[in-house]
Amino acid sequence: MKTFYGIVEDRQDPLKIGRVRVRCHGIHTANKQLIATPDLPWAQVLLPTTSAGLSGFGTQHGLVEGSTVFGFFRDGDTCQQPVIIGTAAGIPQAGYKEGVDKKLIERKVKTGFNDPRELTVAGYEGTPDGPNPKQDARRGFGLTTALDSAPTKPETLEINYDGTGSKTTNPTVTELPKYPLYIEDSDLSKFARGEGDYTSRDTSDANGIPSKAKPVYPYNKVLESESGHVLEIDDTLGVERIAVEHRSGTFHEIHPDGSQVTRVVNDNYTVVCKDDEVYVGGKVNVKVLGDATFDVGGDAKITVAKTTAIESKGNLSVVAPQISLDGTVIKLNS
Repeated sequence: MKTFYGIVEDRQDPLKIGRVRVRCHGIHTANKQLIATPDLPWAQVLLPTTSAGLSGFGTQHGLVEGSTVFGFFRDGDTCQQPVIIGTAAGIPQAGYKEGVDKKLIERKVKTGFNDPRELTVAGYEGTPDGPNPKQDARRGFGLTTALDSAPTKPETLEINYDGTGSKTTNPTVTELPKYPLYIEDSDLSKFARGEGDYTSRDTSDANGIPSKAKPVYPYNKVLESESGHVLEIDDTLGVERIAVEHRSGTFHEIHPDGSQVTRVVNDNYTVVCKDDEVYVGGKVNVKVLGDATFDVGGDAKITVAKTTAIESKGNLSVVAPQISLDGTVIKLNS
């Protein structure tokens, strides 16, 4: 069996079965004039048995352009049928050394073993990789998308609790990132390394509480996506948590004591198609900065065990065909 280490250069599989193109060390040259990215063979990606890999059931791999992978060739020395069995995280460098003289090869889009995506679609014109998304006449398949159509993390996140909603700002085309995003830094998520920033999850300004996150490596299992979504299963002793955060700042977090915090940075919709039962063992506080409307299609009943107070700083209107007031003492003060 012939094995390989390589770098993913393309994941835009026209068959949409999860294949990627890999440039393999010791087999393919970095010179794209000799082997362009679209000339690399498609590699099948093995997935765990938790993925059915059949009839739409299962999961998709998380490989991106620039991922370091390990695998083998099904066809041996012919090296045309690569199969990927895993990835290797590391600490990316500014370049790599190749050849007998160990010449430093810098990370460039026009050099193999790198993320090959051009900044814009037009950037592919005149390159060894050919135009995108047009087909090169000598190839039967397309090329990876440009950075201007690829996922990116938000550049800024603005969270407002005054009813105006929240905003995310994405990087401009001239600032779009390439993989690896960080040089001389671990490939693992900062959240998994215990170095993530949780200040955005502080809901104190809306009568909430700060995040209880204090993860310690290697106990926080993290799935972080390209656009900035984060899923955490944190087993750090004493501060165990589960958290799901959308790139916009909307998140749900379960704290070590079982308490939970949910924040929705813009509109929230809940639809219950049948009955809805709510049990609260303690207090309930509801604060609405804007208007509130309750529309009941049937009867409505409110039972209060102790004193009830209704205070309106404006006018109070009660409209009904018939109004009944029953009480031992009824006082009306003008």
